[in-house]
Amino acid sequence: MKTLVRLLLVISTALTLVHAEDANLPSKGLRAEWSELQELKFSDWSIKNFLGWDVPFDGGSKVFFFESDGGERFDLMVANPAYWTAQDKKERRQVFIVIHKNRFYRVEPKSDEEKNMIGKLTKAAGQLSGEGKKDPKLLTSLAERLESREPIFNPKG
Repeated sequence: MKTLVRLLLVISTALTLVHAEDANLPSKGLRAEWSELQELKFSDWSIKNFLGWDVPFDGGSKVFFFESDGGERFDLMVANPAYWTAQDKKERRQVFIVIHKNRFYRVEPKSDEEKNMIGKLTKAAGQLSGEGKKDPKLLTSLAERLESREPIFNPKG
């Protein structure tokens, strides 16, 4: 099942690259507004399971996989520069995107959504256990990176 989910993520990300309608990824058809997640009460979700992370075939993004306390699957992508705006590149600001049901929700810097995601990651890091790609210590580093927006990539442009 995990392999199938990862395969679907890889295919979805690859299709995003192939069907990009402008210079920024994901394509407009996959981008979504936070109001969609707000309707699902995303801010109230807790991370029940950290399912690991992987690198899709999109140029180097890293995607972290989660299951909420309500059984919903969602991912947090540390996006490669193909997903960055010109302003992100100018400010050397790492881009993060929440993925839920093949919809991409950009986590804006200093937003309520960013603070909420940092809280989820920090809480989960203190409560969960695992090893290797499921080590919850990774979540602490992820939360710190989300807060600082220090790039893991060297963006061009």
